[in-house]
Amino acid sequence: MHLPLACVSYWLIDLWILIFFLSPVSRTSSILNTLLFAPSNSPLQYPIQGFTVRPLVPTLIPGTVRCTSVQFLVLEKLSLEELNKLLAKVTYTIPVYHIHTGDLDISDQVTVTTKTFMRYKELKVLIRSLRQFYKDVVLIVADDSFTPEKITEENVLQYIMPGGQGWFAGRTLAVSQVTTKYFLWVDDDFLFTEKTKIEDLVKVMEATPELDVVGGSVSGNQFYFSIAYEEGDGDTGGCMERKSNIKFQSLPNYPQCSIVNGVVNFFLARTDAVNRVRFDPKLKRVAHSEFFMDGLGQLMVASCGHVSIGHQPRGANAQYGRFRHPGKGDVQYKLQLHYYKNHLQCLHYR
Repeated sequence: MHLPLACVSYWLIDLWILIFFLSPVSRTSSILNTLLFAPSNSPLQYPIQGFTVRPLVPTLIPGTVRCTSVQFLVLEKLSLEELNKLLAKVTYTIPVYHIHTGDLDISDQVTVTTKTFMRYKELKVLIRSLRQFYKDVVLIVADDSFTPEKITEENVLQYIMPGGQGWFAGRTLAVSQVTTKYFLWVDDDFLFTEKTKIEDLVKVMEATPELDVVGGSVSGNQFYFSIAYEEGDGDTGGCMERKSNIKFQSLPNYPQCSIVNGVVNFFLARTDAVNRVRFDPKLKRVAHSEFFMDGLGQLMVASCGHVSIGHQPRGANAQYGRFRHPGKGDVQYKLQLHYYKNHLQCLHYR
């Protein structure tokens, strides 16, 4: 059978695309793994989503050819139907074996974690948005509400704590129950969108084994900071300074990501690395940067602008609001704790 000139040009391009999609590199896939093909107006119909090739195992490639016109390439078949039968027998074999070569399921690699306190309305919206994009990923909820409500959603593990145990105690509990290589931290009033691509953060981490934490942006806000530490004379202690919006060099092959010391409340982390630092449960309501301060010198952190999560509109919740904004006593306690733990004489936030 004769394939037309225009047809062959597209056919060759499509073959390159096919080879790219099936090349032996470490890849991840979201749960949006329905088998999809390139549109039928392409001469070679090839899978663009949901097709898995295992290393060293011949795999049939589904697809068809649909085109007519000028001659360029000759395939000795009498009809388009017979040509499609021939293409149905095409196989692709990855020529090397590597344990990470096959497609990775996000649900096997990542657990989503959050802490909630008297915000079940927001939590349920978060769960619905997560399930819209990641049906099988486990969500761990640490809940220290005074009057807990049972969450019965599939793949949601709710851990009830004594009431009012606090922000970092909940974080520590949630992360302690993670059994996957990575966890994704989100706040209970966040919102998963089409830009919340967990697999893109995993790719950054897999390509950079030295990284322990990689953050994204929240509603376009890519909050990150640096931490400078100046040692003291041994008797009086040193000084620590947090500077907002300060970053260091870009990550190799990821110009949209930069090395920093701390990131926003939306981040992917290596479970074992974070468990070595932990979230100090003594910090109940005034805390975030403090985790990265405790991890200074132990955690390598990056911030990436190409992955983001949404934030739900702030609603009226008088009961929650009474606990949301701590008093001066909480702030003073936090500073005293840092001075004691890290042997500081001063701590500045800029």
